[in-house]
Amino acid sequence: MKRCAVLTFGCKVNQHESQALQEGLRLRGFEIVDPADPADVYVLNTCTVTETAYAEAARVVRRIHRRSPEAEITVTGCAADSHGDQFLGMPGVRRVVVHDEKSALPLLLEDPRLSPEDLKPSIFDLTISRFDGHTRAFLKIQDGCDLRCSFCIIPQVRGASQSRPLEEAVEEGRRLAENGYREIVLTGVHVGSFGKEVSGRSLIPDLVERLLAIPGIARLRLSSIEANEVDDRLIEAMRGSGGRFCPHFHLPLQSGDDGVLRDMRRRYNPAQFLRTLDRIRARIDEPGFTTDVIVGFPTETDEAFEGTLDLCRKAEFSRIHIFPYSHRRGTDASRLPDLPGAVKKARLNELRALAGQLTERFASRFIGREVEVLVEEAAGPPTGYTERYLKATLASGGPNQIVRARAGAFRDGGLLCA
Repeated sequence: MKRCAVLTFGCKVNQHESQALQEGLRLRGFEIVDPADPADVYVLNTCTVTETAYAEAARVVRRIHRRSPEAEITVTGCAADSHGDQFLGMPGVRRVVVHDEKSALPLLLEDPRLSPEDLKPSIFDLTISRFDGHTRAFLKIQDGCDLRCSFCIIPQVRGASQSRPLEEAVEEGRRLAENGYREIVLTGVHVGSFGKEVSGRSLIPDLVERLLAIPGIARLRLSSIEANEVDDRLIEAMRGSGGRFCPHFHLPLQSGDDGVLRDMRRRYNPAQFLRTLDRIRARIDEPGFTTDVIVGFPTETDEAFEGTLDLCRKAEFSRIHIFPYSHRRGTDASRLPDLPGAVKKARLNELRALAGQLTERFASRFIGREVEVLVEEAAGPPTGYTERYLKATLASGGPNQIVRARAGAFRDGGLLCA
């Protein structure tokens, strides 16, 4: 029996696809081992969202080959599309499998005589029944993107938006529930487009209704959605779920400045973004809002950055994921002159400090109140996340239990509950 290790880089979508690859490889007789252990075959599911993402994967390839020169290395994922020739030229790399052929990888490893043309794979052939190492399971409902933001390479490597057939998504949710997963996170590259190429409208509310009818699913959560794609049907689906469709929206902001947003080719302005939050707050009780922000975009002035800080304060985000801008070759933004590193670092630190204050401010609203926490770690004090995606530490509770507890204080970035 061949020993195979799968290494995953990047996003939730890649994590779902790596789980699917491992399940497919097990079915074909491979023993899945930890990447730190010796293996006959290594599969790298790569990311290419930044230049450093490719460089990191390349370093891992070199390290694996030095440690296990006889091992066979296969590279797949987004960097296989953007840097395939470079990987093929590296010692130890036996094959590069591009995105559209990824689902065929288990069969290609089982029988090297096969080719993707023989198998005619579909990206939605990658299905899962469990999510090893996780309490919350990611359910991939969509792939690709049509937005073409000026800083993003992903549409070039994953292609146009494609929606998974609704019935297939429901069936995967049923398998996950049968295997004990209490919370399912709906994920994709551009989740808000789910169903639009089929029906002309988002089918997320339809999917939510179907999934919540499955016994055992206690929570659903969206991984991310664009602010301008939050419609009334989605809000009503959340409001009518009795809290099971978690009152948490991850709405990528990227910048709070109108001019920078135009240069990024985002499809909203700051006022529209804030109006979306107001519309949600008017109908959902104390929703949690998390976001992504890029600091140091080439056209971001000091005034534009102040606009981002101001919008973050008004939005009252509970968590901000902050990324310093870095050029990504092949994108339109990469042709613009970069800002000095010191400027980006200073802005990152300033926004990071504000983000910490905003997290504490939002979390403090719940001190003295009961919250529901899905326990994810129980090796030490049990920890997990509330329905509004606040980190919480409990006095007791086992993995995969949903515990109702009273929040007593805010400490170390989360709630302490008794």
